[in-house]
This record gives sequence, C-alpha cells and structure tokens, in this order.
Amino acid sequence: MRAHELGPDYDNILAKLCSMIIRGQKTDPKEYGRVAACVIDSDGNQVYGINHRGDGGRRIHAERAALDNYVSKYGEVDSDSTVITTLSPCCNPMQERQGESCEDLLKEFGIIRVYCGYQDPTQDSDEQYTVTKNPKVQELCKAIADTFLEPDQLDELNFLGSPCTKDCSGHRAGYAWSKQKQRVPNSHSPSFNNGAALQAAGK
Repeated sequence: MRAHELGPDYDNILAKLCSMIIRGQKTDPKEYGRVAACVIDSDGNQVYGINHRGDGGRRIHAERAALDNYVSKYGEVDSDSTVITTLSPCCNPMQERQGESCEDLLKEFGIIRVYCGYQDPTQDSDEQYTVTKNPKVQELCKAIADTFLEPDQLDELNFLGSPCTKDCSGHRAGYAWSKQKQRVPNSHSPSFNNGAALQAAGK
C-alpha cells in the first residue's frame, strides 16, 4: 500500500465513520461491529460499510462491507479509489472473519490508497498505511478500537519463549491453526509460522 498525504475531508469522513459505529452499538451491538470503512472513487462517490454479522456467525469486516456496497451500487471498483477505515486493515488469520484478510482483499481490488484513523497494533502487517495526523480523530478511533483489542496483547513480549514483534497475536493464531489443522502452514507471516511450529513441537 502507498502512504500519502490526504486532505482534511478524509478526517471528516473518519469522524462520520466513528458516528456510524456509535449508532450501531446503540442499535444492536451484536449485529454491528466497531470498525467502519468508506470507499471513495475518483469521481468522489462515497460508499460506506460497517463490520456486521455474516453467514454462519462469521463477521464481515468493514472494508469488505464497504466494497460490497460499492459494487452493488456502482459496479466495478476503480483501483484509483481510496479506502478510509477507522482501524488499519487486518492481515492475520482470524477464525471469526468471513473471507480473506482485508489487506489481501484490497490487493485483489488493486487498491493502494488506504487512510486510517488508528494503526492496529495486533496485526503483523508490513504495509505502511497513512494514519490521520488529527489528534482528536485518532484519539476517537483508538478509543473505539481499544474497546475490543485485548489490552494484554499490546504488552506481550514472547509466546512460549518465541519473541514477538509488537504483540503475540500472530503466534497465537498460528498455534491455534496448527492445533486444528494438524499440518504445516504456508503463511506470509513469520510469527504465524512460528506459533504453528511451537504447536507442532508439542509446546
């Protein structure tokens, strides 16, 4: 993804996305999640989406919801479009998520412009996303994210003796995946692979 400078209107959209999340939590906190996103095409059309329940109890993440809504309304998504999201796109394996990671989904659409309110510290992404420099907007997005990001994940240094980078969510995900699948993964995430290897080693 390409980091770039964007105008103040994007921060207004982030504020609107935060309002969507708050309304969703007041309406039905089980149906609506705590991440929201917007797709803006080169013509300035804006289509919004919020994390919500999908088939089989899995969650449709906000970026996917916004892209699905855009396709339903306008058709093909232009690769010049920008995705604005309250929390940077996920990249780690998640059992609760419907479909691939949001990072992979954006790559499939060819979207390289991503602007977010807060960088998710629990994800092992190598991408350099553009994060708002508006302190009030970033504080609001972080406050919403902190309501569901596990606090202990932010301070972990190792997982069963294996060093972690920012936290150990990747290790835990790989460990759980290997325990369920009983085979070696082929993941782009070193921490995910390390967690799987620990489980395979019987730790």
